[in-house]
Amino acid sequence: MGAADDDALLATAAAAAPRGPVDDPGLLATQAASPVGLEATVAAAPRDAALEATAMSGVPARAAAPTGLVDQTGRSLGRYRILERLGAGAMGVVYRATDQELGRDVALKLLHQPDADLTARLVREARAMAQVSHPSVVAVYDVGVIDGLTYIAMELVTGVSLRAWQRTGHTVPALVAAYVSAGRGLAAAHDAGIVHRDFKPDNVLVGTDGRVRVTDFGLASARPNEGVRTGAPVSIGDVNLTTSGSVLGTPAYMAPEQFAGGHVDARTDQFNFCVALHEALYGERPFGGATFPELCDNVIEGRLRPAPAGAQISRALRAIILRGLATRPGDRFPTMAHLLVELAKDRARPLRIARWAGALLAGVLALGLCSDWVLRSRLEAETALSFAATARQTDRAVRLLAGRFDANSNQAYLLPVMREVSGHYDSADFGLGSAEDDATARAAVHEQLVSTDWSLLRTSGGRDHPAVLAVADADARLVYTSAAPEVWQTDLGALPPLRRAREGGRDSSMTLLRYDEPALVTSRLLGATAPAGVAVVFTRTLRVGGTPRSQLLQIVSARQLLDDIRLDDETRLALVTLDGSADGDVPVDVVAGAISGKRAPAGYQTAQQLLRDPLGDDGRAGGEQIGYLVMARSQPALLALFPHARGVFATAMLLALAGAIAAALRVRQVTRARV
Repeated sequence: MGAADDDALLATAAAAAPRGPVDDPGLLATQAASPVGLEATVAAAPRDAALEATAMSGVPARAAAPTGLVDQTGRSLGRYRILERLGAGAMGVVYRATDQELGRDVALKLLHQPDADLTARLVREARAMAQVSHPSVVAVYDVGVIDGLTYIAMELVTGVSLRAWQRTGHTVPALVAAYVSAGRGLAAAHDAGIVHRDFKPDNVLVGTDGRVRVTDFGLASARPNEGVRTGAPVSIGDVNLTTSGSVLGTPAYMAPEQFAGGHVDARTDQFNFCVALHEALYGERPFGGATFPELCDNVIEGRLRPAPAGAQISRALRAIILRGLATRPGDRFPTMAHLLVELAKDRARPLRIARWAGALLAGVLALGLCSDWVLRSRLEAETALSFAATARQTDRAVRLLAGRFDANSNQAYLLPVMREVSGHYDSADFGLGSAEDDATARAAVHEQLVSTDWSLLRTSGGRDHPAVLAVADADARLVYTSAAPEVWQTDLGALPPLRRAREGGRDSSMTLLRYDEPALVTSRLLGATAPAGVAVVFTRTLRVGGTPRSQLLQIVSARQLLDDIRLDDETRLALVTLDGSADGDVPVDVVAGAISGKRAPAGYQTAQQLLRDPLGDDGRAGGEQIGYLVMARSQPALLALFPHARGVFATAMLLALAGAIAAALRVRQVTRARV
């Protein structure tokens, strides 16, 4: 708690005329002879000055107390043990004391000297403060007289005065918030029928807990016969501390009616409040005046100072303050609550802007999220249809190729030359004839194969990727290849398709094979130079008594097969072997992601289909896996640019919505003052 600084309260009797303080020659003479600071007290006698409400714990004690009261530190006063002196004012001294019955520290205010009138005033102050139970009003616990000493026990607040607090530098919103909190304390007092009459930053305490409390109701009086909010009659006496024709208050903050000795009510506190708020925001009071008469004349005439240059105060906030400073009480706000509502609205304006901006941003982001969702969903649906159609086309194309090769192989084995290949034996292996005779016989078969018109078999393949037809004998030796007819007698036994056919016991098979497969390169089946990429190898084995006697091979480029099954230009295709080798127009990283099952790289949607041998041992579809068909579709540039747009939009929308809600809640908190 803190005593009012060096400001005591003005209690000078004045004439009843509206301009009494200015027109009174005696008073003017006094002012001229001895200039008085506008925050000082002009008092006829010490007994006419008002008490300071309480003292601040931690505030250095004043100089020696005025005469008339011995330092009471260390003594007991009834239930109170006095610990240290906190401050002194015109009417009394404030001590920190311990309530020995309740075990709590209090601020104990003692009168300087016994005086019936001052005692009555102190009691009225206590009763006035006790009428108000509000977080923004200093609480009064007890009042009484012990050993001829009049005391009042109040809440002990650790902190500083509002004046000292605002000197430490604060933002405009923080200053307005502090004054709004103090204003709520005044409004609560007004609801209890109490007018403070001397509101100023020295009579407001800011505790270390951040709570603002109004104190020093020493000049307060109850309005007789006026009930509080509940309708109950006011319980304090009807003696008005300011009788008709008297001036009471601190000049620098006084309203015109206080200078004129007129009727004082809650709107007077409103004027005092706005003077203090103006001073806090602008660094100067709204009315100039180096002397009491000059100040009095400026206030009564409403001659306001212009706003200081460079002041960062909004026009709306200044308009609110100026209305509270209106010369006529009727031109001010109807009540303190109305003023607080307007201040709260002004404080809440940036929050309202933030609320609507956050809501608008959330709406825009929600629209973006929905748009992205619709576009991507539509693209995904279109892609899914394309992939499904491509998969069906792939099945048909592969079955067609396999069926065509099967038909061709059946027709090929009707040729006499193929019967020669299947029926040829090396006599030397059975001890009959010589190796030279066997070589001559094989050469004759080779020549027959070279001279055979294979076009009747309708081999697949285009101009850029012609199909290759090859024949192997019972010993897996190359007898003929359409890619290089001059090449023969190379070993094909290590070639995976032939090995699978011989070891697996299957008559028909299909295999994906890299063109640079070592066994294929060594066999020279494709000639001196093999193309790059992946080949589809169809194999047909003729068995006699379960023993392979000849094998017919057809090698088709994977690119040729992909061209045959492609349905649109947007869908990219690739054939991939089991070891991951790919051929097609799908990027390598996309293929790798599709095969591994990971998420498609940015800008692509992918799918994979397992390719299986379309013809099993029983001539029907089915068999072991031979590779993959990977389908990829690039996304539109905008969607590819923001691959994680949904997550970003959703997160940003939630953050914007949370900000809007937080701003809305803060608006409600700021504008909780209601009329």
